[in-house]
Amino acid sequence: MMPVARPSRTSTACRQGLRWIMAASLALGAVLAQAADAEAGDTMAVTRVERWAPAPGTEPSIGPPADAAPGDWLPVELPQAVQRDPTTRAAVNLPRPTVWYRTACPAPVAQETLALYLPRVNGGPLQVWLRTAQGTRQLLDNSPAWPSQWNQPILLRLPGAASQSPGPCRLFLALPPRADGSYALSRLWMGPEPEVQALWSARQRWVVTVPLAASTTLVMLGLFSLAFWWRRRQDTAYLYFGLASLAWWFRNLHYGIELPQNLDALRWFWWATDASMTWVMLLVYLFSLRFATRSFPSVERLLLGFALLVSAVSMPFLPWALDTPLLLHAANTLVAMGVTLLIAWSAWRGSRELRVLAVALCICLVLGVHDLALLQLRISPESLYLMPYAMMLVLGAFLYAVNRRYIGALEHAEGAAAVLSNKLAEQQRALQSNFALLAEVEGERVRLAERQRLTRDMHDGLGAMLVSSLGQIEQGRLSQGEMAQVLRECLEDLRLTIDSMEPIDQDLTTLLATLRQRVGHRLAQGGITLHWRMDDLPPLPWLDAPAALHVLRIVQEALANVVKHSGAANVTLSATRDAGPGVCVQIEDDGRGLQARPEGHQGRGLGHIEERARQLGGRARIFLGDRGGTVVQLWLPLQGPPPAAEGFRPSRWPTA
Repeated sequence: MMPVARPSRTSTACRQGLRWIMAASLALGAVLAQAADAEAGDTMAVTRVERWAPAPGTEPSIGPPADAAPGDWLPVELPQAVQRDPTTRAAVNLPRPTVWYRTACPAPVAQETLALYLPRVNGGPLQVWLRTAQGTRQLLDNSPAWPSQWNQPILLRLPGAASQSPGPCRLFLALPPRADGSYALSRLWMGPEPEVQALWSARQRWVVTVPLAASTTLVMLGLFSLAFWWRRRQDTAYLYFGLASLAWWFRNLHYGIELPQNLDALRWFWWATDASMTWVMLLVYLFSLRFATRSFPSVERLLLGFALLVSAVSMPFLPWALDTPLLLHAANTLVAMGVTLLIAWSAWRGSRELRVLAVALCICLVLGVHDLALLQLRISPESLYLMPYAMMLVLGAFLYAVNRRYIGALEHAEGAAAVLSNKLAEQQRALQSNFALLAEVEGERVRLAERQRLTRDMHDGLGAMLVSSLGQIEQGRLSQGEMAQVLRECLEDLRLTIDSMEPIDQDLTTLLATLRQRVGHRLAQGGITLHWRMDDLPPLPWLDAPAALHVLRIVQEALANVVKHSGAANVTLSATRDAGPGVCVQIEDDGRGLQARPEGHQGRGLGHIEERARQLGGRARIFLGDRGGTVVQLWLPLQGPPPAAEGFRPSRWPTA
């Protein structure tokens, strides 16, 4: 069987990082899609209205048009986005006609307040007028908040039933086009104020609150990254990520602050925020390339030159005849595609951190294309801008890269500690050579203890057997043959004790081979053939003389039971390596097998086998074999001192 390669800890971490990025992306898409479509099925949505677009050059009217013919009002479906040529700009002195929308307002119920909610309006300052039988009055002039109208949802309270006269009631919405002649209007929601305000609050949370909270979190981590770089100047990845976080925070300021009312100040602010997106791209790509296996200095210089060029040519005081923001974001998208492909190609055979970053950047690129399409009014104006959330994916990749580097540093420290440990061990061995005299004294003490052990063992084992046999001889209870058998057993026990003292270099196979020579002739005399099966066994560090004697006595007892009780013709002595980890010694015969004994009346020999096995830290089992004979299995641990083996079940042992 071929060995199965286990995945390394680093490859597992890489897959976990990629799964985190993909899961975060799916969750982000699901949450934002749910936020964008929360109003889609609501019965308060107004999707069919009438529109009147005056001819180009018509002077804008003040208030709803009274001279429009009935045929000038055309039914349209909301949301509606009207595009114009983005490469042309209307002349400064040419009036831009206001586009008008009208719809019937719902009849309010007594004691009920109605409200109007618009998710997005693109164009000039929105105006809302109400026309009733009593006359026409203006409900909203969004000129003060117009700089934020591009993303801020609009909520307007409508007059209640007490302030309206009976009869038809219509709402008029005036929307001047943008400089390029394009404009867009989302669906209208009209209904009870609490319900409409709940829709407005949900939209406000996803387009303003969450992006600002994400930017604040990101800038805090960016400051932490800069502090880390300040202490380790060679790790420039932390510098670039920290700067990218600050640039991203500045880029997202327009989502939550009140924009300047002065036109020149507003143009400069938009220039700064639009240009900052290019610098965010530059810093994120510089951060990502720090994890590549090779450097790309020419690409980094080109990116820096591109950022400087974009910042220069998009300055508001230059008389450009093109729509600079759209071209700026389009150029950013093209450059982002090229650099992202380069990073993805480098990540194919690069570091695991770069692979995770490449996945995050590819997803960010898709989000950027979505926002560019929304800016150009090529998709529904009710969609959300997704780029404020894109940096969170980069943040996740950054945290993964930091985690990988932290783990790598720990592994390096552990390796250094291992080297120091080896050097310390060498020093300890050098010191040990200076204590040779003490070692000799210790050796003498060990030899004395060994002699005492042998004396005790011979007294308890061989001595007790001889005393017992002598008493039986004196009483005349043993025949000559039985006396010879007793003497042979005493001699074998003595030889077994002597064999346990032989140097075997912790080799169990050598130890069992000495026993094979001792008991082979006895098995042959009993008509039993011994089969020898030994695997290539590892050394047992704990197999000293006392432990070796226990092993020999266990095997000897098992073979003696085969000769005395089994009636077998063959016995197999095998030793294999077990997955415990340990070594399994097995004695199996083809005799008549185990005989049933009453509970608690197990033979003394079998009890001695189990007791000696426990002293070795192993386990002994005696059971009926598949062929009907008796099987004695002895499991021994590899390492010592042998641990307690209670409850342990070697994998080779049957469960029955």
